[in-house]
Amino acid sequence: MYFEEFSVGQHFQLNPVELTTEEIEEYARRYDPQPIHIDAEFAENGLFKGIIASGFHTLSSIWGEWIRTNRFGTEIIGGTGMDFVHWTAPVRAGDTLYTDVEVIETTPSSKGNRGLVALKFVVKNHKDQTVLVTKGRAYLKSRG
Repeated sequence: MYFEEFSVGQHFQLNPVELTTEEIEEYARRYDPQPIHIDAEFAENGLFKGIIASGFHTLSSIWGEWIRTNRFGTEIIGGTGMDFVHWTAPVRAGDTLYTDVEVIETTPSSKGNRGLVALKFVVKNHKDQTVLVTKGRAYLKSRG
């Protein structure tokens, strides 16, 4: 989608994502090998009483699902970063995650032929608990 096709207040629903035990362990061993993600005995005695997914795994899974919607298509120029990432509840194997993506800002570039879009992602599990809230920005090509 081109910059002009995004408007403040617009919402997109992503396909649900379910994280499996195998995916949680594989991701954690490779990218976030903390005991809370890979050591069942340690995790059972910890705050969350069991293995939880890495927050970065949750974020990556949701981002991948956003990209698969192809909303950015070939009009994407590049991201400028994330304004914030809040992990608000643990994600466990078998949780199904539902994501609402809201366009919260659109800013035309003074350089022309592009604009900056800010998106807020709110991710909830199948129990309707918010598990992740994040905001990111990306430049997209403009039709003009």
